[in-house]
Order: sequence, then structure tokens, then C-alpha cells
Amino acid sequence: MTDLQEIKNRLDLVDVVQDYGVQLRKSGRNYAGFCPFHPNTRTPAFYIFPESQTWRCFGACADGGDVFSFVMKKNGWDFKETLADLAKRAGVELADARPKDAAREAAEDRQAALLDTAALYYHQLLLHAPQAEAARRYVADRALTDETVAAYRLGFALDSWDAAKTHFTAQGYSEAELLAAGLLTEHEERHTRYDRFRGRLMIPIRDLDGRVVGFGARTLDPDGVPKYLNSPQTALFDKGHLIFGLDMAKRHIRDKHEVVLVEGYLDVMTAWQHGFRNVVAQMGTSLTEAQLRLLQKQSKRFVLALDPDAAGAKATLRSLQLARETLDRDLDVRFNARGLVQLEGRLKADIRIVTLPEGQDPDKLIRTDPAAWPRLLAEARPVVDYVIGVVAAELAPGDAKGKSAAAAQVLPLINDIADPVERDHYLNKLGKTLGIEVAALRQAAERQRKDRPPGRGKGGQGRKGAGGQGSRGAGEQGSGGEREWSGQVPPEPEGPPDDFGPPTRGAISVGGSTIATRRLRHSPQLEANFLRQCLEHPGALSAVNYLLSRHKLPEVSAGDFARAEDKALLTEIAQRATLPTVATIAELCDSLDSALAQRVKVLAATPPQPGTKLERLPDSLALSVLDWRLEKIREHNTIFKQLHPAGGPTDSADELTLSYLEQVRQMKRINHARDAMSATGRRRAAEGKTKN
Repeated sequence: MTDLQEIKNRLDLVDVVQDYGVQLRKSGRNYAGFCPFHPNTRTPAFYIFPESQTWRCFGACADGGDVFSFVMKKNGWDFKETLADLAKRAGVELADARPKDAAREAAEDRQAALLDTAALYYHQLLLHAPQAEAARRYVADRALTDETVAAYRLGFALDSWDAAKTHFTAQGYSEAELLAAGLLTEHEERHTRYDRFRGRLMIPIRDLDGRVVGFGARTLDPDGVPKYLNSPQTALFDKGHLIFGLDMAKRHIRDKHEVVLVEGYLDVMTAWQHGFRNVVAQMGTSLTEAQLRLLQKQSKRFVLALDPDAAGAKATLRSLQLARETLDRDLDVRFNARGLVQLEGRLKADIRIVTLPEGQDPDKLIRTDPAAWPRLLAEARPVVDYVIGVVAAELAPGDAKGKSAAAAQVLPLINDIADPVERDHYLNKLGKTLGIEVAALRQAAERQRKDRPPGRGKGGQGRKGAGGQGSRGAGEQGSGGEREWSGQVPPEPEGPPDDFGPPTRGAISVGGSTIATRRLRHSPQLEANFLRQCLEHPGALSAVNYLLSRHKLPEVSAGDFARAEDKALLTEIAQRATLPTVATIAELCDSLDSALAQRVKVLAATPPQPGTKLERLPDSLALSVLDWRLEKIREHNTIFKQLHPAGGPTDSADELTLSYLEQVRQMKRINHARDAMSATGRRRAAEGKTKN
């Protein structure tokens, strides 16, 4: 039995849901209540089915799952956090299936302990050492309170070549360990080792779990360089994968549904002190994709509060020229507009930009006028909107060549927008701003798309293998119709007879009778095959998403999968596909927790579905996604009709009815797309035979 199965066996979903404050009432063998995930106060839309230990919302969410899915959705947690929480609640000791390097893990644990001790050492020096008087004055001048100093454990490094070395070697640490932790540095020629941080204000940098992994050290000398000296790359410190202050801010980010990114450590501390606790700082000059993915687990709305020099016109225009497909490499500017737009599409995020007034930074602005900070954030604009304003401000009136050059700079950003409606909005906005006919901009945008290198698609995602729609075998279904509302639950769309076979073992009790979940006969296998193919072929996910977007359907998301570990695995697959070097299955397993690693091994060992040619893989997988979406909608609607038979809700504006009708419309859209994909595949197959 796996850890997940053991946890589910020990926990009762009803108890877990009620522990989160959801009021439930008995309804036959099931439980009903108001949905905790959306405003729902009129008609109970949230149901729990104890026999299957699943939940489902029949209202605006139209979502469902098991105990893992509920806790993940309720807390905004990722799979790893949820697994640890539910294991603790169930009293299950998690096994680690990954092969362990005991020596490496022991060394990392010892390094973490050393860094934590170093943070305490530097903190005590700041509080009590006579040599730290200048540092204490600096902290006082920045108006940081004792509470803030203690919360961030600010410290001071003595202006000495060997004070830290002497202190820690006396405690039993070797010079090699101090060097590996970044506390010492070594002279390249003489090979002598000495304190890396000397005469500086020490700012501990912690990871998401609150462990000290390194330091940011600010000079106290007005002419000192560098202004900030960070720890070097170590086993624990990787600035491209760290966000300063996130360990303390993550709960507040979830509460606010927004994360604000600033550039300085002191900006974060001042914001925290004044009650703005969803503020964090990036580590380095460019925001990396790894950092955004880390933040995305807390919120999908990002506001970049940039200093004027970072977001000025020259830096913005330079970023358009230097933009790359991802942000996982540093650029020589701190604002990469095109990279942000591409990330926004890939991560389904809402990234906005706000520029501080000239001569201000967040620290100064918040200290002098705290009320101005929320007003400023409210002015944040989407990336493309912001860039259009910058480009227009640089343009001389009546300069035709300037307009052409400006359009050429901004159009790649617009082309990279994943959503067609948003893309069209910005084409119109750019045309109006520059005084250019939108038709001319569309022609220019189309030329740029044709000139792109092969294999590049929107958002930097590859299109290789996604050029055509594959054929569909037996069991194709036509488009469904939609009937007028008659005061009762409407029938499902008309179409060919159900081809999903007899009921399977899954069942749900409704009103004392049993509903067989017959329509989910194929979905588990289709979902598993999809993930298996994406693990074997990293470009498959982006190719399938491209096909779905062409037919105006949502891209594959965590919500498409029933198993909680599969939801989490999709995120890992998407991230893996963006890396410059694709990790092997074994390497991927080594980077995952035991539950996900075990799932990957099971999927990798499962034979692929027969008869699928590699060149038709994106088409086949896209159709399989549509198949399992249809299955799930049919199951959803079947249960709904038995919960609310004729004579049930009759208000056409009732939330449950509106949700049901939306499900009907989704079936119609999916069937239409399936027909289009299948027809295209058959035509291409016929054309191929004719040519041969």
C-alpha cells in the first residue's frame, strides 16, 4: 500500500472538510453544504460522497476530487505541502523512495546548521559588539524597529580578515566547511582563506521553509563596493531559485491573492514593518522562471514595483532587443518585457508593472508616505500596456519610420500573448497609440510570425510535431445540440449512443440509490497515458496545448486530472519542458518526493497505447484530452440530474442550473473541436494516400 492510499484509508473526507469550517448537512447517504471555494449562499452546491470519499461542486466551480484535492484547493498548497499535512493528520510516516546519498545529505544538514549558527553569531554582534555602532546607526537611520531587526535576524560582520574563521573553527567546523558554506573566500594565487564578509550589515537569506541558506551583506561605507555582497553559489544557496522574504510572506500573499516584487532587501523589511506583508525581493538582476514558478504556488498575480532606473525607457527598449525565450539567464537589464509576457502565458499568470516616482524606492516611499504605497500598486499596468506607453513616450510626433520601428519592437510581445482576445485588444491599442491602421499592424504581425525560426510558438513553446490534426478511430461523436430551458434540468446534448461500455466498479450513493460512474471507464487510462507520453516526449505538452488553443479550448491544466499526484506531476512536466537540458526519468525521480517519484516510475513502466505513430502523437493526445473531458462532464451531469431530478430547482437563474447549462455548452464546444480535428486528420490521411 502506498503512502497516499494509507492516508486516504485513515482519513474521513467529511471530518477533514468540517475541520475547515464547512457546515454540512446529511442528504441521504451523502452530505451537502455551501461551497467554500466561491460565493454560494442560496443553493447548496457542494456535495461529499462518503462511499467514494470524493467531493464535487455543482455550482460555479464545477470542480471535484478527493481529500488531497480539497486541501490543496482550500489552502492554495502544492502537493508536497498537502502530503506532509495530511500524513501528519493521519499519523502516517512518509517513506522516501528516492535513493539517498547519506554523505551528501549529512553534509547539507551540517551546512544548514552552520549557516543558522552564523546568523545568530552575526545577530549578537549587531546587538552587543562595540564595533557594530556604525551598523546600529545605519539601522536606526532606516527606521527599522527592534521587532523587525529580530524578525529578519539582521547582523553585523566584524571588520576583520579572520574573526569568523577563528570563531567557527573553534566550534569544530573545518575551513573547508566554512568555504563550502560561503563564509570564507580563497585567494586565487596564494590559496589563503579569509572571511568573506567584513564590516558589513548581514541579512540572512532563507528558503521557503525558513532555513538560512546564505547572506546578503550591505556595505556601511558610502564609497564601498560592491554595495551588496551575496553568498556565492553553494549546495544550499542558488539565487536563481530563491526569493527573499518569501518564507515570511507566503501566508500573506495567499490572503491578498497578490505578490509584490521589489528589488531590495530593505524594501521588503520596511514594507513588512508597515503592514505590507505580501512584498518579496528577487535575488539578482533578472527575474528567473524558477523564481516565478516558486511564487506561482502562492499567487498567480504578480506586481513588479520597479525602481525608475530599472523600468526606464532605455532599459525597456533594450529588453525588447535582448529578450530570450525564457528568463532563466541573467540579462544586462533588470526588466525583460518579452520574457515576462512569454512567462505570463506559460504560467497562466497576471504580471503587472508599476514604476516608482523619480528619486524614490519602496523603502523611502513607504517610510515617508505609507498611504501612497497601496495607491501606487493600484496603478500597476499589464506588461504590454506598460511597454506601449514607454515606446509611445519615446516617439517623435509624425515620425513614420519611428512608428514602424516602435511597432516592430512591440509586436513580438503581442504575438507572444496566448489569449487571442487579449492579443486583439493590444493590437487595437497599439494602433490607436501610434496612429496606425490595425489592418497594417495585423499584416506586420503575420509577417513576424512567419519569420520566426521553426519550432518556436507562442510563449516560447515548441510546435514541433503539432502541425496537423490526427485522425480519430472508432467511436467518433458528432457535435451536440443545446435545448431551451424548460424549468427542469435539461437533457444532455444529442449525439451518437454512448460508446463507453458497461458500468465500472466506481459508484456514488444518491438518495439511497447507487449511481455507477460508468463514464469514467476510460479517463484514468487516458490521463495516465498522456502523462507517460509527456514524460517520454517533453515537447508533447506544448504541442497539445497549441492544438487545443487553435480550437479555442483551454490548455491542459491540473484540473484535467483526477489524481492529486497527477495534478502535481503536470507542473513538474511543464517545468521540465522549459529547461535547456532535459532531465532523464531517473534524474526527475531523484528530484521529486517519494510519492511523486513512485507515480513517475509506475507511469514509465506502463506500456504506451498501441497504434500511435510518433509524428501523430500531438493529435492523438489532444483527442484523448477531449475524450476524457467529455467523460467527466457526462458523469458530472448524470450525478447532478439524479441529485436534482424533475421537480427540483426550477429557477432558470439558479446557480446549479446555470452551471449545468455551462457544462452542456462545454460539451458542444468539445464535440465541435473533436469533429474538426478528426475531419482534418481524415483529409490529410486521404491526401497522403493520393500522393503515394
